[in-house]
Amino acid sequence: MGQFTDAVSFFYRYYSKVLPEARRLEEVTLKKQRLCAPVPVCKNDRTRVDMRSGQFAADKLCCLMFSLFPHTDMKGFLTFMLSLHAIGEVLECHRMRKDIRDEHEIRNLFGCLSSSVDPSRNCPCSMAESSKSASPVVDISDEAAGENMLIRCNSDQCRLQLALLPSYKQAAGIIKKYMQLYIDLQSHRHYPQVISIEALKTWSGNHLEYRDGISWWEFCASSDTFLGIAAMYAAASVPGISDEEISALDELCFPWLCGLVSMLDSAVSARSAIGTDELNFSSFYDNLKQCEDRIIFFACRAMEACIKLKDSSLYMLIIKAMTSLYISDPETNFSMLRLTASNIAKRFSLHTYRNAALLSRCFHLL
Repeated sequence: MGQFTDAVSFFYRYYSKVLPEARRLEEVTLKKQRLCAPVPVCKNDRTRVDMRSGQFAADKLCCLMFSLFPHTDMKGFLTFMLSLHAIGEVLECHRMRKDIRDEHEIRNLFGCLSSSVDPSRNCPCSMAESSKSASPVVDISDEAAGENMLIRCNSDQCRLQLALLPSYKQAAGIIKKYMQLYIDLQSHRHYPQVISIEALKTWSGNHLEYRDGISWWEFCASSDTFLGIAAMYAAASVPGISDEEISALDELCFPWLCGLVSMLDSAVSARSAIGTDELNFSSFYDNLKQCEDRIIFFACRAMEACIKLKDSSLYMLIIKAMTSLYISDPETNFSMLRLTASNIAKRFSLHTYRNAALLSRCFHLL
């Protein structure tokens, strides 16, 4: 009964406090962005959720759950995560619009993200440098200048929030590691698919020799999220957190929790990726059942890892809430995904969580 009431309390605070505050901050951010960047940006980005809709993409919803952890200042956390996602969205929009696929150009472009998680650095990003090979059809001088100003505004916000954390030094190395993995992944994934797959295999292979039991595409999926950074931000909010606790959280986050969320995201978005050049990591499994089994494997490993943490019950709740968020997605009503979602719910006793998420979707709370 205690676990049930804890779950009810968590979801109540998430829906009644976190999401309304996140939407309010998005509106504030939009107003600031109009001052920072007088030109419209990302207007053609099909992958971005319309902020005016008041809704958030599932991966962002998962990140926002960590704002409810003890000692975490909700407003500061939301400001950091929304700003970080905004930078990523603007950079990806710019990359898509200019069709930038070269590894070195992407690394140069996404270097903005690296400096955004390091309070000691300034933002070195320059859209102009990464646009040298761009098509001359559109004059992007004003637009690129606006994007540069926009990124600097958000990057400054990220560094400011990190600098205020009492235990940032303990978590800094892992936060930077997660961001570097994310940037490395982006730099390899946008070549033509045959080339990008080989590049990703080589890159992930350098890391997999230290990790048993996961494939190259599962390692890539684990790198393709800001979720680990969100978890480390919450941990760095705890005064005097021990190195052992940070290390145990790292073991949970990468690859298990990050991989779980990314693989769920890939499975749910697989149908929309058909016919595009988007690299969907769930497509490398032989069939959906194999994908389901691996999702369950990652969930089990994440649950095992969270037992070592002081707030293990809260992390367990988070794992179940994140999983339920995906298996309640409307996309799971199509084809065999319905069975996959049902099997995952049954395996981890998520029916109550899933029904709560479905109800939230009905009332447009998500």
